[in-house]
Amino acid sequence: MTTQILALRKEGSLFAAKPEDLPSLLAEPDVVVWVDFVDPKDAERRILEDYFKLHALTVEDMLSDAPTPKVERFEGYLYLVFHGLLKGAEKSGEVATCDLDMFLGKNWLITSHGGDLDACKLVHETLRTKLELMRRGPAHVAYLIIEHVTERYLPLMERLDHDIDTIETSIVKSQGPHILEKIFEIKHKLQRLRRIGLHQREVLNRLGRGDFDIIPADERPFFRDAYDHFVRVVDLNDSFREIVSGSLDAYISMQGHRMNEIMKVLTLISTIMLPLTFIAGVYGMNFEVMPELHWQYGYFAAIGSMLLTGVVFFIYFRRRGWV
Repeated sequence: MTTQILALRKEGSLFAAKPEDLPSLLAEPDVVVWVDFVDPKDAERRILEDYFKLHALTVEDMLSDAPTPKVERFEGYLYLVFHGLLKGAEKSGEVATCDLDMFLGKNWLITSHGGDLDACKLVHETLRTKLELMRRGPAHVAYLIIEHVTERYLPLMERLDHDIDTIETSIVKSQGPHILEKIFEIKHKLQRLRRIGLHQREVLNRLGRGDFDIIPADERPFFRDAYDHFVRVVDLNDSFREIVSGSLDAYISMQGHRMNEIMKVLTLISTIMLPLTFIAGVYGMNFEVMPELHWQYGYFAAIGSMLLTGVVFFIYFRRRGWV
């Protein structure tokens, strides 16, 4: 567990604080405080419940995994849950996420996340060189973090687009159960992304349209911009789902076509072999009195008639366009 506390006075510089400094810092109205928890445990309850007076149920939610993004209004603060991509997810094409919990107050922000989520770390580095961003207030810091989380989804969508193109090419050029496995694998990814995306898009929409007074009016356009970016992610995901469904139909059709081709070849072979089997069966009967039974050229005549019959059938099939 790692706890970082950054504070900034309007006329001062950014400085790190300790948990015991929080009561005095929160009492100053012109101070912006950001508390960032990495992999929090039960030990952080005291900070959240005693210093920030957070509801015990929201603390429980923060310490557990939320199935979907959400936003809840409490007296004096908002509780937000976003799902951010883990490091390397966009390169591997995996929809691997972790929770980003945020508590947004009038002059303070609390974030909680796993160690593999680097959005808060990047915003830390940005604020150290651009203090004016933090002076805009905790809502703007929250926007900066959310924007990093949102932008990470676009490279993932590009990777999924490439994977879908590869699958479409494989359907035409290759065959086998491994292609079907890839199709269902990417369908599962898109379905998971859709569950996250629909809720996360709605949260951003509510933050940007002014449902919560704790977000100043001059900050709402930033959240609307993040909403617009994420709408693109959701739209791409819906488009990809339709393409993958079409690819599954195409795969089934190709498999049916290949099966029909195989059955056609087997049917043609059976059709050619049927008269040959008839000839061999007739002259294989052990009757003592049969025409040409003891003829010295009977064997060659039978073979010749079989070959001639096979050639005639083949030519007939060829002219009909069946082979």
